[in-house]
Amino acid sequence: MNFIIDFMKKISVKDLVAFRKKSDRGKKSFVENIKSSKIEVPAKGGGDYWISSLSAISKSYKEDDLDITNGKIKELQKKIKGTKHRITKDMYQRNISILERYKNLDPAKIRVNGKLSFLKKSSGNPLLTIKGLQIETKPSLIYTFGSKGENIGAIWFTAKVEGYKIEEISIFCDVLYRFLKHNYSKKYQIASRYCIAVDMISGNMIDFSDIESGSLAKILPNTLDEISKLM
Repeated sequence: MNFIIDFMKKISVKDLVAFRKKSDRGKKSFVENIKSSKIEVPAKGGGDYWISSLSAISKSYKEDDLDITNGKIKELQKKIKGTKHRITKDMYQRNISILERYKNLDPAKIRVNGKLSFLKKSSGNPLLTIKGLQIETKPSLIYTFGSKGENIGAIWFTAKVEGYKIEEISIFCDVLYRFLKHNYSKKYQIASRYCIAVDMISGNMIDFSDIESGSLAKILPNTLDEISKLM
């Protein structure tokens, strides 16, 4: 197992969600791929389909300013008019839809009432080793709050074309909590209520207190156990 850990590829949370939907044969292929020591060359161009909206949402949240969101919507509307390609128009329109959804979110559900101090993402190690597997975390924002800045929370905005189900978003939330615990628990008190994962397509939203209370099942451990058995 140590050999596998040393050479296996890191697994994104999106990969974990995709793994759960695969056939038995697909799951075996997935595991063989992450065990491979072959280095894959990233495809040129493309980038993140949702980068326009998700980066603007993070900035808008950080600044607590919806004008940033509105500005990005106007920018994308101009880009739609400036291209003749249907695929590109659809991409911009889907990003606009995400931005509009963000504007309609209840701030009380995603934000602490009070001053937030944001930490650099580089202040925490994004790679977690859970059940012998390397899981990659990509929180959108990490912040501290409280009268003495003693509490820490984080939010992870994510998206995919067909959206995520509640149980799938719970995997993001579980990993996010583990990220906070691994990196910051010695210095801060982790606020389960403000460890939040949001799917900006479906609008499904989970905070870790939902998992902690048992109102949502812990999907992550079973998923990782299944991958480990195929190693």
